[in-house]
Amino acid sequence: MEKFKSKIAIVGAGPAIKLAQNNIDVTLFEKENLGGTCLNKGCIPTKSILHNSNLINKSKSLEKFGINVNRDLFDFSKVVQIKDSTVEKLNKSLSLLLKSYDIKIINEEVIEFKENLVITKNYECECEKIVLATGTKPANIKEFNVDNKIIFNSDGILNLEHLPKSIAIIGSGAIGIEWSRIFSDLGVEVTLIESMSQILPIADNDVSTRVERLLKKKRVKIEKGTFVEKISNKELTLANGKTLSTDIVLFAIGRVPILPNSAFEFKTERNYLLVDNNFMTNIDGIYAIGDINGKSMLAHSATHQAIELAQYFILGKEPEFNKKSVPSVIYGMPEIAWFGKTEEQCINENMDYKKVLFPISAIGKAHTDEEIDGFVKILVDKNEMILGASIVAPEASALLMQLLIAKENNLSYKSILKSIFPHPTFSEAILESLLAMDNQSLSLPKSKE
Repeated sequence: MEKFKSKIAIVGAGPAIKLAQNNIDVTLFEKENLGGTCLNKGCIPTKSILHNSNLINKSKSLEKFGINVNRDLFDFSKVVQIKDSTVEKLNKSLSLLLKSYDIKIINEEVIEFKENLVITKNYECECEKIVLATGTKPANIKEFNVDNKIIFNSDGILNLEHLPKSIAIIGSGAIGIEWSRIFSDLGVEVTLIESMSQILPIADNDVSTRVERLLKKKRVKIEKGTFVEKISNKELTLANGKTLSTDIVLFAIGRVPILPNSAFEFKTERNYLLVDNNFMTNIDGIYAIGDINGKSMLAHSATHQAIELAQYFILGKEPEFNKKSVPSVIYGMPEIAWFGKTEEQCINENMDYKKVLFPISAIGKAHTDEEIDGFVKILVDKNEMILGASIVAPEASALLMQLLIAKENNLSYKSILKSIFPHPTFSEAILESLLAMDNQSLSLPKSKE
């Protein structure tokens, strides 16, 4: 066994680059491919498939120019190949990036932790601090046999080789919505099943209602307020008494943290590692960031936590992650994005707030791009500070950041109006929304109030 020393050992990925930029000796332990869940089994491969399925679906708009495309002839294996090559390219790029900072990479599974020691089959690393950034795996469904042949989880569906004629998708969070869009765009009959009374239950009600309408336009069948009781011979029995036949089933019910195998008795909460404001676990010198601490199950949250932890190690600057608003995005056309308070939360908390819901169809860019179905919803408090925002529109993830940057810098919504917005762009929807907050929009009819 090779023994060596390193100032900080990171299991997963975490703040390796940020630390190395500040000349701190770092060793990275990764049992599989670099990039973790997001690059290999989540964000990147899914968005590659989503982009290409959207292109296939959009091809029908060519018919108005006399260009007739038979969408039934597309080769799904090419979509899979593009996904795989994209992931491979980014893996190689990340490897080169890490090596450029002289970060030592151990491609082995960590089998044991001891005090200031990280041990794999062939290596023993003595270190001052250990950072756990091990990510997630699909949630286990005890009642059903996930074989990734008929019943799939969110990892297994990425390796699908042939398109089914029909699919039942269980769960309407980001994973369920995005795969509903993918399969419906590719001509697959989709049924989306959600146990709550509305789809996308964590979002603002106006978002949930609009997304349901968008999915129904894609001919997605939706079953709300029910769950799957039984799966037998490709037939699903729902709790509401209905039955449906399907070729395959996708469980899109979320992911759970990959916790370390260790003799240490880590404190947990809801199966996530419990950490303090500096991301340290109850074991001195062992830190946990990203999905495994349960603060936010999003890749960009993990990245931000990694940067803040690195700043803490380097400068002693206490992380501020708990005080920040985390944006959520669901991809496809149109995009769906939000941060901060929903209107329902404002009502439940008895908050004094003001809102605007501005239709995307009121700006010219929506018509030139033939993307008129969507809106910008903004909530502000009595001091003109932004409480939260929800956007359904092309480029929603980029549009949202204008509002989030203002919020995080304690700027009032009126301060954004000092900027000149280019025309024609979707960003004008932000300008017009903020003007509409005081009935001053230049794109909406005069209010009757």
